[in-house]
Amino acid sequence: MKQRAIIAMALACEPDLVIADEPTTALDVIVQDRILRELREIQTRLNMSMIYISHDMAVIAEVSDVMGVMYAGKIVEFGATSEVFSHPIHPYSSALMSAFPSITGEKHDLLTLPGEPPDLTDPPEGCRFNPRCAYATDQCRTEEPPIVDRDGHWAACWNPL
Repeated sequence: MKQRAIIAMALACEPDLVIADEPTTALDVIVQDRILRELREIQTRLNMSMIYISHDMAVIAEVSDVMGVMYAGKIVEFGATSEVFSHPIHPYSSALMSAFPSITGEKHDLLTLPGEPPDLTDPPEGCRFNPRCAYATDQCRTEEPPIVDRDGHWAACWNPL
């Protein structure tokens, strides 16, 4: 009920933009679906933009037209949600997509990443993902990659997939 009350309070002033940080965390899937459906209807009715922040890839797939993938506080990939899901070009995005089961596609083994996320008080040099990346090179370990446009699909990677 607290989540519903906070969502209602956020929408009461009819804002142009709502930032929804894990709006359906800890809710069962039925209630989660109801809330997400209602948020989409309100968003359309009020012609407002929403930024969803979530680790739940199913939520992002359902509610977002455009998405950004972050690793250790940096955006590593950005593009149309359908494109990022179907053709991830950053190794972390690819690993993330392989770490959850598909309910519509073919079955596959779920991927786990070796190691631990970096300490953000002392992040690694170069690409922050390099200690866990199977494609890391010396350049990845020493130079932070810029985010580069690859036909409307952006990625910060020296070795995009």
